Amino acid sequence: MVLSVQLKRLYVYVLRRVGRYLLKRNRIKIKKVRELELSDQILRQYYSLYDNLPKKGDGHLRFGYSLLRISDIASQYYCEKKLELRQEHPLPPTQRMIDGESGHEAVISLAEPLTKEEAIEAAVEEREKPICLYEFIIGWKYKDVPIIGKVDEAWFRGGNVDLVVERKFSNSPKVYNPYHIQAQLYCLGLGEMGFDNSNTKYRIMVFKRSCYDCDKLVDISCPIFELGRAQFQCDRGVSRAYLYVFDKSIITRDLDWALEYWLCQRDAIPSQNKAKCKACEYSQICKS
Repeated sequence: MVLSVQLKRLYVYVLRRVGRYLLKRNRIKIKKVRELELSDQILRQYYSLYDNLPKKGDGHLRFGYSLLRISDIASQYYCEKKLELRQEHPLPPTQRMIDGESGHEAVISLAEPLTKEEAIEAAVEEREKPICLYEFIIGWKYKDVPIIGKVDEAWFRGGNVDLVVERKFSNSPKVYNPYHIQAQLYCLGLGEMGFDNSNTKYRIMVFKRSCYDCDKLVDISCPIFELGRAQFQCDRGVSRAYLYVFDKSIITRDLDWALEYWLCQRDAIPSQNKAKCKACEYSQICKS
């Protein structure tokens, strides 16, 4: 009798354990299916950007462009006239531009190279802690205008965008409006691609120009990379980091204004900042 009771208890215990295992396995399968469906949806939407895309010079945008780069849109908020002159009279990159690009490359040099498919699969995977993906390529259509860009850093967790990071190299510690425009366009684009950006924040990191070749950028050991850190000073100068909440209503308004120029609805609007004009490499030919 005692043995019979023990066997029944064991039988119930085993049933419960097996049931929990099967339920857990089923949940995992469902979760994986959802992740695959989301990654497939994001990929298809991205690749659809290039369906029937006119070749460069034949597009419906100014200068015959068929798509826009986020960096160019951000440049409009520095000086739209300079952006236009740069398109009409291209110049070789300045040393400042070369150093800035070197700084960006230094930060991502240790990152594990991923294909677009692998990156998106990693971004939608359920996880407790967010994963940081470097140089994450994005693209979407806004009012039938294809827009593309490359995010310095994007932190993902189960399809949610926790954080977008934009790095700048400048001798001024200020955060200028083009920095906000660029970072917020990344946040907007990730949401339009299918990721969840409802609680996204963005971090703007401003390094001194002299930091571009620092070894601590290469191994990402500089204390400024700590997410809670706002400032760090060393013999190269002061680096700062600022955290903001993404606001879709603000960036869509700013994007609407920028598109007016590309859709040839208005002429380029020059900056009214005389200091910018004085330092501009196009000051000799600019008639504004």
